[in-house]
This record gives sequence, structure tokens and C-alpha cells, in this order.
Amino acid sequence: MMFDDCVFVTSNLGKLREAEAVLGCKLDHRELDLTEIQSLDLVEVVRDKAARARRQLGRPVVVEDTALELDGLGGFPGPLVRWLLESVGAVGICRIAQCFADSGARARCLVCATDGSAEVFGEGIARGTIATEPREGGGFGWDSVFIPDDGDGRTFGEMTDDEKNLISHRRKAFLALRNALSGD
Repeated sequence: MMFDDCVFVTSNLGKLREAEAVLGCKLDHRELDLTEIQSLDLVEVVRDKAARARRQLGRPVVVEDTALELDGLGGFPGPLVRWLLESVGAVGICRIAQCFADSGARARCLVCATDGSAEVFGEGIARGTIATEPREGGGFGWDSVFIPDDGDGRTFGEMTDDEKNLISHRRKAFLALRNALSGD
């Protein structure tokens, strides 16, 4: 199984652009309306999403999901971050993180490729902190509030796409998946 055999299933064009930039190639892409299970277990979420996409398309797929784990909340919201973001917004995430002495966070991305008979995973983690308030810039999702430790004090949203792609959790996950698929 190789990337050129797979279709990347995502409705987020920002994620598609980031994956293509990291891998240095165009990816076959499909948007599917997949019901996503709600779980704090990122592996369970991604595995289920991959199986659903594979069954629906009848061909090898790549899916990914991202978690934002707040240290002060013992890793919550994790994969449920999209729902938290929709409920309280980026400002709310900042306020929640500031309620604790530790505003540290982990951005995790898990990517899965499956052809229906085997699954191959790649995981990427970026450690950082949550800003006291969202910062203007680009990006998507919670990029405006996550300050990676490997950066220069700016949020992912304040970085250019190229700067973010050098250190992001998604980059690390897609590179890990590429290495796993190539046997490295």
C-alpha cells in the first residue's frame, strides 16, 4: 500500500493543503459525510473513520484526526476538540486553559491508511501551551491559540503555512505514515 494508491478523505481543505505540502505531492481527495464516533480515544476514532471511509469508497483510504489535549484537564478535550471549539470558540479554549496553573497542551495527529486488510498508522505530537487569548492570523480550527514549544512564541495561526508545516503535529504524523508505508 502506497500513498498514490490511497484517497485522502477529509472535508477540511486546510488539512488537505497541509498534507500535500508536507508530502510534496498531490493527493487524491474525497469529501465524505462520515458519522464520527465520539470517544476520548484517538485511535478508536481514527480506526472507525478509516473503516467507514474504506467501506464507502471501496478502495484504500487515508484518514486523519487531531486532538488537542489540555494538561490542566488531564488531556481533555482530546479528539472532542472540534465540539469544544464549536461550543465555546477559541476564546473559550483560552479561558478554560487559564483556569489552571498549567496551560500546557499537546497537539496530536493520528493518520491511518487502510486497504481493508491492514492498517498503517502515523502519529505526530507537538507540545506547546495555550495562549491567553486568540491571536490574529491564518490557520484553521484552534491554530490561533496553540503556541508550539518548537516555535518562536507565535501560535500556529500566526505562522506562515511553510513555518507551521516544518513543526506541526500533522507533519510529524504524515511523515511517520509515509515512513511506515515505505518500510523505513
